[in-house]
Amino acid sequence: MKTVRNISLRSRAQKRMILMAFDLIAMALALWGAFSARLGILYFPNEPVVAAAAILSFVVGIFALWRLQVYHLVIRYFDMRATGRIFAAAALAAVAWVVLIYLTQEQITFSGIEMMVPRSVGIIYCGFLFLILFLGRYAMHLGLAAAWTDGTGEKGGRGIAIYGVNPAGISLAQSLRLKGDLHLAAFVEDDSALHGQIIAGVPVYSPKALPELARSRRVEEVLLAMPKASRSQRLAAISRLTELNLAVKTIPAPEEIMSGRYTISDLRPIDVGDLLRRSTVEPLSGLIREAVAGRTILVTGAGGSIGSEICRQVLRVQPKKLVLFDHSEFALYTIEQELLEALEQLPASERPELAAEMGSMLNGQLVRRVIAAHGIDTIYHAAAYKHVPLLEMNEPVGVDNNVFGTLVLAKAAFDAKLTRFTMISTDKAVRPKSVMGASKRVAELIIQGLAEQDGCATRFGIVRFGNVLDSSGSVVQRFREQIKAGGPVTVTHPEITRFFMSIPEATQLVLQASAMAEKGEVFVLDMGEPVKIADLARNMIALSGMTVRDERNPTGDIAIEYVGLRPGEKLYEELFVGEETLPTAHPGIQMAREGSLPFAELEGHLETLQKAVLGLDCAAVRDKLNELIAPDRGRLSSADSAEESNVVRLDARSASGQ
Repeated sequence: MKTVRNISLRSRAQKRMILMAFDLIAMALALWGAFSARLGILYFPNEPVVAAAAILSFVVGIFALWRLQVYHLVIRYFDMRATGRIFAAAALAAVAWVVLIYLTQEQITFSGIEMMVPRSVGIIYCGFLFLILFLGRYAMHLGLAAAWTDGTGEKGGRGIAIYGVNPAGISLAQSLRLKGDLHLAAFVEDDSALHGQIIAGVPVYSPKALPELARSRRVEEVLLAMPKASRSQRLAAISRLTELNLAVKTIPAPEEIMSGRYTISDLRPIDVGDLLRRSTVEPLSGLIREAVAGRTILVTGAGGSIGSEICRQVLRVQPKKLVLFDHSEFALYTIEQELLEALEQLPASERPELAAEMGSMLNGQLVRRVIAAHGIDTIYHAAAYKHVPLLEMNEPVGVDNNVFGTLVLAKAAFDAKLTRFTMISTDKAVRPKSVMGASKRVAELIIQGLAEQDGCATRFGIVRFGNVLDSSGSVVQRFREQIKAGGPVTVTHPEITRFFMSIPEATQLVLQASAMAEKGEVFVLDMGEPVKIADLARNMIALSGMTVRDERNPTGDIAIEYVGLRPGEKLYEELFVGEETLPTAHPGIQMAREGSLPFAELEGHLETLQKAVLGLDCAAVRDKLNELIAPDRGRLSSADSAEESNVVRLDARSASGQ
């Protein structure tokens, strides 16, 4: 059972007084030891001048320790970096004593003989004083650390192993010493040359030793300290750790630290971003600067997970003005306050203007007023309804927002001859099987149709995303919450797969695509191989320090339940309507020019669709969507067939109170 010693709490001033008293005693002992070592007997001079010089040297020593901020070092966090300061203070005290003694030409009596004070006494004094000051503080440091030990001699709390012997891992080890509820049990390192070595006071083991460490040294959690490792090296380490019943956290990668989202001392859980079987696609800063620097930019859906990250990244490239647009008061207020705080950190000369406009993008008069009032140059259109099952049961509202909101914005940009308009779409728009996907495909047709209009001065572009990690409502967020609640983790189908990208990758793709777009092209990030959602669930459970409960392991912690595909959901997603793609200025971004309807023809379809939306005619909405997406060979379920689609008509659902 753990026993923790009570350590009386004292003020910082009291602790410094105690240290000063210790240092005065140390100086007296060091001087006595220097004389005794030099003369070969236990000797302390009793001449008044020598004593006075000693007292004055003690004062100089205390003053030097203070000026060198040795008293500002917290003993509990004491380390070898204090060595130089302590030695400098000891040397100054010794020099002061030597100077005073030789200025006075004082003599001492030794074995009945008067003699000058030996010069070597000063050197010995300096050495002894440094050793006593340093070792005394180090002993205090060890004593404070020992206050947290239990009966086994191990530090109390959860056992920790650090995976990675490198500067980041060693810095993390030093940070762990500050936490009373954790104890560092071991380092783990792939390099066999380091196995058996001692780093930061703990041994280094092979990763194969982790199961034994979990038993013998009570290791419960592994901290992955590999910020500069390649993607393949990190994946190899994570693959080993997923086989163990240990919680895993990681320190941020350099790009996360540079972005300001994390610091080197932050720890975060391993998430799907660390498990992607591809390297992060790095942006071309020149493209982003071309699209943003010095421009007046409007971001719709600015309070959403994608819109807010676009705003953050735009702000870093110094636009002339950034205008936030959102219909949610709370979301708009939240991102505005965050960006205002970020602006305070910039020099006044580098701060762009910031404005927040609240309203619906369906309000054409408001949209045009905002564009004119702020002199908008570029629009990033991130506003959309995107939850597939909800839109399956709310067809008119979803289509009104996604299709006609885009129409209002795009026509306003076209008429105002803005420089750029970039729409954020989804891979669900490719051969869509859901209302959400079909509404986004029709929105793409609007952008493509306007881009082909004669006299179009605006460079329209479309960006398609796969699933964005940790965006609002994402599967990663849902799994994390289910794991925290103890399960079960729900997966729709054992074979369902999805493409994934990080929020920074997604927003950087938007900014770069806007610089490359000309005539309604579709841009897609190189997404690598799709991820099986069932594997994602298993990995997230394992890396949370728990096991999957199934037939092979009936005593596991968390079960995975397969609940069936949701209305409108596909087993897999595609990225392009056609097969032909073109290279771009960025090797990790692909582009396609896909078939579309002439805008004059599209307008007739949109008029019919709008009548169905205004009349809340769900069947008519689906029929028109089916007609518009027919060239893409997609097909929506009929709203009249509840058995096939699991969708109820809006008016019937409202009447039943559901």
